[in-house]
Amino acid sequence: MKWWLYIALKQLFPTGRVASFFAGVSVLGVALGVLGLFGTQSVMNGFHSQIGTKLRDTTGDVIIRQNGRPMYNLKSFVERLKKMDGVKAVEQTARGPVMMLVNNVPTFPVLRSFDTITGECALPIAEKNFVRMGNIDKLDDDSIIIGQYMASNAGISVGDTVEILSPTMLDRIKKDEVPMPARLEVVGLLASGFSDVDSNIALVSLRRMRDLYGLGEGTHAVVLRLDENQDCTKFARNLQRELKYPMRASTWLTSNEGFLRVIKMEKVMMSLIIVLIILVASFSICISLYTSVLRKTREIGLMGAMGARPYQIALMYCFQGFLIGVLGAFAGLALTVLVLHFREPLVQLIVGRQALMEFYHFAHLPVKYELADALWACGFSIVLCTLAGFFPAIRAARLKSSEAMRNE
Repeated sequence: MKWWLYIALKQLFPTGRVASFFAGVSVLGVALGVLGLFGTQSVMNGFHSQIGTKLRDTTGDVIIRQNGRPMYNLKSFVERLKKMDGVKAVEQTARGPVMMLVNNVPTFPVLRSFDTITGECALPIAEKNFVRMGNIDKLDDDSIIIGQYMASNAGISVGDTVEILSPTMLDRIKKDEVPMPARLEVVGLLASGFSDVDSNIALVSLRRMRDLYGLGEGTHAVVLRLDENQDCTKFARNLQRELKYPMRASTWLTSNEGFLRVIKMEKVMMSLIIVLIILVASFSICISLYTSVLRKTREIGLMGAMGARPYQIALMYCFQGFLIGVLGAFAGLALTVLVLHFREPLVQLIVGRQALMEFYHFAHLPVKYELADALWACGFSIVLCTLAGFFPAIRAARLKSSEAMRNE
């Protein structure tokens, strides 16, 4: 072992002690910085991934619309879509807001259709068991499946009957007709795990939805579900070239672009704030090492008098900063995994589950670890700590033996 390396280790880890006070505090400061940086990135990655998955599961990969107007005579078009490479399922859907009466108390859910005749669905409702206390197979023209949070807020349970009034019934009122609400039995609760959906969406049969909105044989949109390895953006772009105006193909990404951009911006801004913590820790390390150089001026002069080269003295202090960065980075990674493993009790204690559901629409805090984020957090910390030792190292290397001995 090189002598300068041995002295650097002895200064950080004196004989008879686990570590010096300076080393312990410095490593802890870097570890907390890495915890904040990597932990924040992992949580925001989890939000982005889970929100993307839920949006895809509840809206479909590709949505074809016609400027908000109903579409008709789609049989041949749908058959052609089914034969395209990468298409897993094609569904004709209708969707719109209604007024739902429960014991004369109105709520305003958004109804989405489900084709009970063909059973074709572009959403993984059956595969991921989105329907609780019931089954999607029980849905027919005289029944409805309601989001679980909406049902809880309205005091609705399976077996109850609700009355549905659609906006198109206003036309009948203008013609001096008295529209009768549709009486539907609740046969299940929708539990997608995404509170924005479970609080606002209800499922009815396609025929019932067409009747409520006076669509005849028309639909509002055609939804496609693609294979897992398909790029929905590229698929929609290629499909758009084949569609005739006013048909337009969009993806779940474009439909929720603003929301996803906010999540990404939150990750960037929170990471920048946490970076300041690591900068503060690096300045503290720099000041402590610089103070050490001033206190050990005589020892540095003796090293020079005994033949130590300036670069060797500089390496001794640079290595201390580097070692503190490495130890702090690994300790920070371990702290991140430990804290995020027990994240649920911490969330309950700090913000509460209700706040988490209100702002991010999840009942549980999602986490997704990415190697690139871990490497970036550790690399950034190590580089800063090494630079923190660089400036004291220059000061130590420039000391002349004669002047150091005379000043002391």
